[in-house]
Amino acid sequence: MTTHVNNPRFSNKGHDGMSKQKRTVNKSAALLISGALLAVAGQASAAGGAGGPAPYRISSDCMVCHGMTGNNTIYPIVPKLAGQHKGYLELQLKQFKDRSRADQNGQIYMWPVAQSLDAADIKELASYFASQKPPMHSSGIKHAGMKEGKAIFNQGVTNEQIPACMECHGSDGQGAGAFPRLAGQRYGYIVQQLTYFHNGTRVNSLMNQIAKNITVAQMKDVAAYLSSL
Repeated sequence: MTTHVNNPRFSNKGHDGMSKQKRTVNKSAALLISGALLAVAGQASAAGGAGGPAPYRISSDCMVCHGMTGNNTIYPIVPKLAGQHKGYLELQLKQFKDRSRADQNGQIYMWPVAQSLDAADIKELASYFASQKPPMHSSGIKHAGMKEGKAIFNQGVTNEQIPACMECHGSDGQGAGAFPRLAGQRYGYIVQQLTYFHNGTRVNSLMNQIAKNITVAQMKDVAAYLSSL
């Protein structure tokens, strides 16, 4: 592009046109950024009333991906955190901090954020997201395989040594304590994490054993069911 702009065969008129176009793009980008900042401000105000005042780190770090209330729906592989169990959130933040949770996206996005958190920060953030209402709920998007996924979740696949997910995560996917709430979680995130457990990228002795025999099709079916709840 630079070669063409500096080439004498091209007139100043063409160059001026490109400059105008660039200024227009920059102006549009500025407007989009301004709009995003206004939206964040509105979310911050709403968050204060939903589950108590938001910790400073929500606006400075977590908000970028998870949103002010943990219900961000922009990124398919970013989990919803609103209504997630405090014990589970604390455990994950500790594992990101000590780098024992080493799945790819955890390394890229969560390791840098978690390094600056102390024990008090972790408890505060976990409490904040756990208190947010409404809890995680369906996006309204229906994926193929919900019926099959419900059967796997409730009954497992005995001949393939895949136990029923509900044994740990509850009959409605609500989870408890260190077992995360899965109901209404994002489809893409569930598939991604099951893949990590399946191939050992995310280390959890229980889930690695459970997911070792699950197929990609079964992962998608389970994700379709849980994301619909």
